[in-house]
Amino acid sequence: MTSCWSLLAFGIVIMVLIISPYPTNGLTCDETAGILNPCQDFLVGNGPPTPSASCCGAMKELVSKVTSRQVRRDLCKCMKQIILAFPIDVGKLQYIIPQYCKVTIPVPLDPNADCSKYAIFFSSN
Repeated sequence: MTSCWSLLAFGIVIMVLIISPYPTNGLTCDETAGILNPCQDFLVGNGPPTPSASCCGAMKELVSKVTSRQVRRDLCKCMKQIILAFPIDVGKLQYIIPQYCKVTIPVPLDPNADCSKYAIFFSSN
């Protein structure tokens, strides 16, 4: 039953993100959610204790798409939406995925982050 609710919730998140007002210069919230799909079971606690190879690949793909300050800012806003709308374990997203997958996520993974201030700390590409 929990898995059913998780899939329903994920579907709702995808629908919300499709109509999201945050275009991201080549990376939309819909695309971001789609890229993160292989991490879903791990992030909601229904999967293995470590991220899968496909989840790590997805995170590396997502990071590779962050090519400018504006994309970082928009991705930050999108990640906040995902964190707030989907029952994920933020600690897994913040700590386990970067460590296990050996990837640095260039945006704050915190539902309280001020994305407009955070993005200024990165050099413009």
